[in-house]
Amino acid sequence: MRRHEVTRLRECAGMGVNRTLGFAGSVAIAVGGISAGALPQHDPFGHWPLIRELRTFPLAGVACTYFGLALLCGAWLRMRATVDGQRPADLVRTMLCWAAPLAVTAPMFSRDVYSYLAQGEMVRRGLDAYRWGPSSLGGPLALNVPAIWQDTPAPYGPVFLRCASAILSVTGEHTVAGVWAMRLVALTGVALVVACLPGLAARFGVPVQRALWFGALNPLLLLHLVAGAHNDALMVGLLAAGLLAAVRDRPLLAAALIVAAALVKAPAILALITIVALSRGRTLALVRTAAGAALAFVALQAASGLGLGWIAALHTPTTVRNGLSLSTDIGMLLAEAGHPSAMAVIRLAAAALGCALAGWALLRAPNPIAGLGLALGAIVLCGPVVHPWYLLWPIVPLAAGMPDPPPAAIRLTVGVAMFLLPFGAPGYPEAVVAAIFGTVAGVLYLRLRPPVPALVPAT
Repeated sequence: MRRHEVTRLRECAGMGVNRTLGFAGSVAIAVGGISAGALPQHDPFGHWPLIRELRTFPLAGVACTYFGLALLCGAWLRMRATVDGQRPADLVRTMLCWAAPLAVTAPMFSRDVYSYLAQGEMVRRGLDAYRWGPSSLGGPLALNVPAIWQDTPAPYGPVFLRCASAILSVTGEHTVAGVWAMRLVALTGVALVVACLPGLAARFGVPVQRALWFGALNPLLLLHLVAGAHNDALMVGLLAAGLLAAVRDRPLLAAALIVAAALVKAPAILALITIVALSRGRTLALVRTAAGAALAFVALQAASGLGLGWIAALHTPTTVRNGLSLSTDIGMLLAEAGHPSAMAVIRLAAAALGCALAGWALLRAPNPIAGLGLALGAIVLCGPVVHPWYLLWPIVPLAAGMPDPPPAAIRLTVGVAMFLLPFGAPGYPEAVVAAIFGTVAGVLYLRLRPPVPALVPAT
């Protein structure tokens, strides 16, 4: 056999092993979610055989989830060495293989999907979700919303709330049906990311395989957009579609898609700068982008009929402190040391730093897409609150704009993927111990299993 044929066989063998390993990890995570996921208060499946037995051992579910997390992250990291030799279609199949078990399990790592349902029902009933919290709704949907969000207004744009309202007009107060529908919306956003990444990557000379590996096969996307059903999937999907339209020199469509993404979650609006940078003839592009954005904003805002209350509600996420925001952690330490006003000062300084870094990235990055990714990354990491799924805002454009993802981004992905417990609530000591046990078991399995099976040497 020739050397290149041996290399190709090794790459194919490695792909098969990693695909199976990642699938096993996803299955373990999904099984763990049955007993330790973010389950609704009134669970219609709790009396089913096997499910009933699994739910009597939630700590075993936590350990199983973290065992699967270790396998999934290990498979993703191992795939990096051979990804350039794979066909993009094979990587998409691998992504579907890894995502399938997570798409059919209970919501995991967050209870936000229940807030979406409650807020959608509020809009359907004519309640102002930008003024009142889910507690004003009452009933079974509000019962599933975490206490911290019961009296807080919705921080999401009118496009998303109207989408949630449309779902609730079909599913009513059936929680499980609503969760499934919300997951379908999230999967639509994921499909847009997968469909748009190759075109974006090709435009900037990034190997499509690397873009799909870092952007679509990323564990954070699988865990939080597929399993967690976060509305960030719709935002990032529309963002990717808008950037692809800009790359194809269609600034009006690009601006409309970016505005739609921003009316799901506001940070997407930063991509309007990227549209101008990508267009031919900057002055004309600026005018066309501004016109397209203004028309899309007015049309979508008027169609929603929800007013501008979402702008004042953008501060809602800052009420939570989860330990991932460095500025909030420093502010809390200073407050404990006797400086009660330090939190506001540190957060303001960090936000200013994030904006400065974002501006520098947009000007100095090797291309506009990479600049957008670095700018969003600076804003997220310097922000007053950081959730793991927020990191997907920069990850998708970085995947399309940088041939080699920053090593720090890869390490951060794996570290943050292990950060949240599957039930989407603060941990307790026994659950943390179970998580550590599962992680150690997964790492030991990876150490004992060689990355690629040995092949017969070429002769």
